[in-house]
Amino acid sequence: MKKLELSFCSAKDLRSRAEMLPSGPPWMCKQLQTEYPTKNKIYLYYRDPVECLRSLLQSPLLKDYLDFTPRRLFENAEKLVRVYTEWLSGDAAWSMQVHFIL
Repeated sequence: MKKLELSFCSAKDLRSRAEMLPSGPPWMCKQLQTEYPTKNKIYLYYRDPVECLRSLLQSPLLKDYLDFTPRRLFENAEKLVRVYTEWLSGDAAWSMQVHFIL
């Protein structure tokens, strides 16, 4: 274990560090009904995806890494070759932005 160079030395230490993290949206549980009988009840554990997104967008740790500005990227100054790296660098995001400004 010492060769791994971990920042914790035991499971208890790891758990205490994990408990210091922000909790995020609460977990919810729903029992699933199956078409056929099962030995044990089946549960689905989930979080509200809208609340998860809200939590991520409001996180001060991520504020410098989230950017929703459409952009056009080019390979050089002459702007001859366009570079597409993500959705926001594409034409759809650019068109939506122009549409909502006008």
